[in-house]
Amino acid sequence: MPVKLPEDPDEIRLVLASALTLRLKWIQPFREFPHEADEGPWAGRHLVMLHRTTSLLDRVKVAHGPAGPVTLLEVVGDTGVDVHLVLGEPGAPPGAVLSTGIQAATRARPSTGASLLPVGDPGPGLTIRTVPSASPRPCLSVSTPAFEVRAEHDLLDQARLFGLEAASDTRAGHFPGISSAPLAVGSARQSALARFHARGFEAVAVTALAMAVGAGPPRCRYRARHANVRFHRPFGFMAVHRTSRLVLAAGWVTDPSPYEEPDREYEEEYWE
Repeated sequence: MPVKLPEDPDEIRLVLASALTLRLKWIQPFREFPHEADEGPWAGRHLVMLHRTTSLLDRVKVAHGPAGPVTLLEVVGDTGVDVHLVLGEPGAPPGAVLSTGIQAATRARPSTGASLLPVGDPGPGLTIRTVPSASPRPCLSVSTPAFEVRAEHDLLDQARLFGLEAASDTRAGHFPGISSAPLAVGSARQSALARFHARGFEAVAVTALAMAVGAGPPRCRYRARHANVRFHRPFGFMAVHRTSRLVLAAGWVTDPSPYEEPDREYEEEYWE
């Protein structure tokens, strides 16, 4: 539990804790491969990159918010929960990008699918072209790094944002429905983890309040629309319940998973 106790534990009268755990598999898994980033803040780093293609162009959309255009990719899970990756313009504030993405993913802000977007570069990291093809079917190509995000938050650092400003005033009691003794929030902390990999997504968060005093060339007979979206610099993510549009987890990726060379010595010993 991430709760912080005072020097005198006897001052704590009650601990309220909640836990969220989420595990889902992609309906269509990604292919995983090592890649050295060649642009942006991750240039020169060897990363675990995930790639896949689909004919469903509208899995990627573009919304416009206060910080400019934002590209959203919807990755469908098998448990009624989907993960949306969100990319803004270089230099756009993460909070504004994530806020626009959340509004678009929950349908509070309009967005336009790639099937209706103009040819060119209509959104951050997104390119749309009409190309010679052996099939008339459209194609969406996705490239993103795998990531694991861990975070610890002291919610009282932003007490007003989390609705805890008045409740943390120890000069008075605020929870008469819980206890006849005067209670105030003395500590409010959260520990969170999210993983996005080739097969699925996992997230867990624990919040505690302490009450104190990813052959030859075919004959090209058609012209088809191809969209390519790349998440090759910091981006946001959110897990959204498909039916209610409730956001279950959200965060910002600044440090994707590094690629680690396999242990060749172990492999040789195994095969021997």
